[in-house]
Amino acid sequence: TLRWSRGRAPDAVLMETTFREYVEDPGMIVFEQRFPKGLDLRRTAPAGAARGGGPSDAAAGGEAVGGTVFPRIDVNASYANSLPCFSYHGVFAVFSECSSLSAYVPSEQGGVPLVMYSPDEPDLPMLVLSPLNEPMATSISRDAGLTGLPQLGLGLLPGIEVVPKDWSQLFLLSAGSGVNEGMMAWGDRMLRYHGQQRVDNRYRDDVHGGIGFWTDNGGYYHYSVGHNASLGATYEEVLPKVKAYHDAIGVPFRHWQFDSWFYPKDGPVGQGGGGGAVTNWTALASVFPGGMARIQAQLRVPLVMHNRQWSPTSDYIHNWTDIDWHVSKTTALPKDPLRFFERFFGEQQGWGLAMYEQDWMTKQYQETDALKSNVSLGGLWLRGMAAGAASANRTVQYCMPLPTQVLAAAELPAVTNVRASGDYVDRGQWDIGNNALLLWALNKLPFKDGFYTSTQPQIGGETVGPERNPDREAIMATLSCAMVAPMDGIYLLNASRVMATCRKDGVVLKPDRPATTVDACYRRREPGCRVYSTHSAVSGLGAIRYYFANGSARALLADEVGVAPEAASDFAVLNWYTRTARRLEATNWLGAGYEGHVYAVVA
Repeated sequence: TLRWSRGRAPDAVLMETTFREYVEDPGMIVFEQRFPKGLDLRRTAPAGAARGGGPSDAAAGGEAVGGTVFPRIDVNASYANSLPCFSYHGVFAVFSECSSLSAYVPSEQGGVPLVMYSPDEPDLPMLVLSPLNEPMATSISRDAGLTGLPQLGLGLLPGIEVVPKDWSQLFLLSAGSGVNEGMMAWGDRMLRYHGQQRVDNRYRDDVHGGIGFWTDNGGYYHYSVGHNASLGATYEEVLPKVKAYHDAIGVPFRHWQFDSWFYPKDGPVGQGGGGGAVTNWTALASVFPGGMARIQAQLRVPLVMHNRQWSPTSDYIHNWTDIDWHVSKTTALPKDPLRFFERFFGEQQGWGLAMYEQDWMTKQYQETDALKSNVSLGGLWLRGMAAGAASANRTVQYCMPLPTQVLAAAELPAVTNVRASGDYVDRGQWDIGNNALLLWALNKLPFKDGFYTSTQPQIGGETVGPERNPDREAIMATLSCAMVAPMDGIYLLNASRVMATCRKDGVVLKPDRPATTVDACYRRREPGCRVYSTHSAVSGLGAIRYYFANGSARALLADEVGVAPEAASDFAVLNWYTRTARRLEATNWLGAGYEGHVYAVVA
C-alpha cells in the first residue's frame, strides 16, 4: 500500500493505493484507490501538484476538472507496440480494435474493458483491464506522464466534485489463455466480486425463450400502423388484427414488444425515435384509447416495453413530491432511484409487463449534469432501476448503453440482456460476434434487435426495406441465445423462416452459448473477420458445433470450431444450404448460400 499526501503529517494523506494479488487466483491483480478522509476536488492544489499518481489537478475557483490516477501504464514500451488490442466505445458499446496498445485511445465512459493479446504465442495469452466497481465514476486517461512519454492512467472520472470518506475504487487486471476463454475468466472474476452466480437466462420465461413480435426502430409498426384503412387507424384497432394474422398462419409468438410510440413525451420525435423525453410512462389516448389493460386483454402475451430518458417536466416530478430530482435542461433523474423505481414499477398493473427496456441510456448520461459530477449517482441509478424491476418480478434490457453502463450490469441480475448492436435501420446490426464476447462474459444475453423475415418491400411501414439477407438475420438472432424478434407488417411475415428458428410451440432452438468471434481470427490479427462459432452439448453426440462465416471466399478451418486438425477426420460437416455432408478436414471449402455466407454444422 502506498499513501499519497500533500505533506508529512499523518492527517495529510489524501489517497491510499494498493496492489492486491490472490493466492487462490493468481490470474488477477486488483488495483485499489481509497480515500480515507474523502476528497473535495473543487478545491485541490494548483496545477501540477500530483502528476505522478494520486489526486490530479483541479482549477481554482471550485470547478472540478481533475480526477485521480493510479496506476499509470507505460504505452511506449516494446511490449505495448507488439500486442494488438481491442476495447468498447460509445453508444451500444461498439467493438474497436487497435493495432497495438500504443494506438489505443480511451473515450468518455468507454475504452473498457481494454483487452490485449499475444497472437504469436501458442496458447494465445491475453489480459483484460477494466473497472471492478462503480464503473460510471471511473475513467482511463491517456497523456504524457512524468517521463514525457504516453501513459494510460486509471482513476476517478474528471469532473467528479466530492468523494465521500472511505470511498474505494477498484480496477481489475485479469489474465487468461485464448480470447474467448480469457473473456469468460474475466467475467467470472467480475461476477464473483459482486457476489453473483452465473445464471442461464436463455429460457427464463416466454420473453427470453420464445419468438417475439417487435415494433422497434426499423420495423413496420414503429410509429406507423400502415396504410390499410380497413384495419383501423389506431394501434388499438390494428394490433389485435396483426395477432390474429399470426395465429392464422401458425406462428405462435410468445411475447410482444412495444416501442416508444405508445407514451407521451415533452417534444417531437425524429426519424429513428430520438427526441423528447418521457413525461408519463402510460398509454397515449391516441394510441390505446382503452388503456394498457385493454390491449393486454386482447393480445394475451407478456410484453417488453420501451422507455427513454426522464423529462425535467415529468408528471412524476410534479406529482410525487416526496421524491427529489436532479433536473437538467433536457433530462432529469431521481435523487433516490431505489425509492422511485420501487414505486414506479408498481404502477403497471394489468399491462402484462414482463421486461422493461431502458433505452437512450447514453442520452440520460450525457444530458444529466449530476451524473458527471456525483461520484455515486450512476451506480445508484442503475441499482435502483434493477431492484425496482426485480421487486415487481420483471427483468431489464439495456439499450443504447455506454460501455461503463454495461460493466455496471455485472452486479445486477435483473438485467438479463443488452442490445449488442445498433437499430435494425443500421444494416450491419447483425454483426454481433465481438459484442457477444463482452456481454456473455458478464452473464448477459446479447440481443441483435428485430428484423424483417421477408425479402418483400414492407409498404406502409415506417421502414420499407426490403431485407436482402433474411436468413443471415434469422441465423444470427437464433445463435445469439437472446430473443428472436421479427418485425414484419401484416401479410408480409415469412412464416417458414420464422419457424426454422424454433419448435412448433415457438420456443427458440438455442445453442448453449452465443456465437462469438473465433480465436483463430485473433491469432491471424483479424478480429473483424466475421467468422463465428458456438455449440450445443447433445447427449451421446458430444458438442454439436455451429459455424457462420460472412462472405463466400473463406474456408472453414477445423480449429475454428474447436477441433484439432489431426482429429478432423473423426467429425463430419454439414453445409446447411446445400444439405450435403462430408468428413471434416483441416481445411474445408464450403459453398456459400444464396445470400453469400456460409452456415455449417460440425459433429
